[in-house]
Amino acid sequence: MKKVQKILIPAIALGMCMQSCYAQATKNTAPVTTAVAVSNNDGIEARKAKALNGLTDFATATPEFLKAMNEAAADRNFKLAEQLYYAADYTSLSFEQYERLFYDPSGEWVNDTYGDVGYTKKAFVLRKATPQEQEKKIALIKARYAPKTGTPIANNLVAINDKLVNQPAPDFTVTTLDGKEVTLSSLKGKVVVLNYWFTQCRACVEEMPQLNAMVSKYKGNKDVVFLALDVVPQTTVEDIQKFQKRVTFDYQIALGGKDAAAAYEAKTFPANYLIDKDGVIRMGWVGANPYSVMDMDKMIPTLLNAKAK
Repeated sequence: MKKVQKILIPAIALGMCMQSCYAQATKNTAPVTTAVAVSNNDGIEARKAKALNGLTDFATATPEFLKAMNEAAADRNFKLAEQLYYAADYTSLSFEQYERLFYDPSGEWVNDTYGDVGYTKKAFVLRKATPQEQEKKIALIKARYAPKTGTPIANNLVAINDKLVNQPAPDFTVTTLDGKEVTLSSLKGKVVVLNYWFTQCRACVEEMPQLNAMVSKYKGNKDVVFLALDVVPQTTVEDIQKFQKRVTFDYQIALGGKDAAAAYEAKTFPANYLIDKDGVIRMGWVGANPYSVMDMDKMIPTLLNAKAK
């Protein structure tokens, strides 16, 4: 069995790497909803038979099959002729759709993996996770976003929590795209959701759909302000306008955020902060982390209901 693990475990790691690389490079398209994975029950058995024809479930394969397959995999140096992805109803998914569902922060989906004995073809089929699987899946995905101790991003997180969280937020002055100056002090009495970013930041783009969902959730609430500060001094209004033609970002965008980012200990981007009505930082972190965004979203109602001092 050691030889089996030697082949299969790197394949899982490769999938994680591939997802991360894709997430960094993707354009800001609408996220694939989990409904995609269970959209069509008509003809499911026929689609299943076609999709899995000649393939064996790795989870129930015999030791002899796994041994032969791993020997073939080693000989082929992992160069599969075909790698296919399916929703739970056995409709085809693109690699991007599959990855978004498989690595959704909810941990809702796991997969069953199939292959042939000659290791020329593999198929990945999504299915609903059991509660136990979902718990493990969430832990696995969270681990992807947890920086290793001693790395620059980990040190940055420590600095933010030690120096800024539960402390008065540094004031700043920035300029909106229509030329108006905005200061943080002018927003006292409101909950401020603050984002530091720049147009070439792929990780910034990665988290924008989730940030946009928050803006939509609180649309019309004048007591919460979503403000995004571009940190590159050379960025112009025209640069932002070009960016907005290909990417949707629903925060109010302002230029001139470099000095403000330094005051907020933001050395890695994106950087996000949640500031209460009294101007105190209640949360702060750097790097794209969907779980931190979820925690911030949960805290906003509490801050909105609190009275300013």
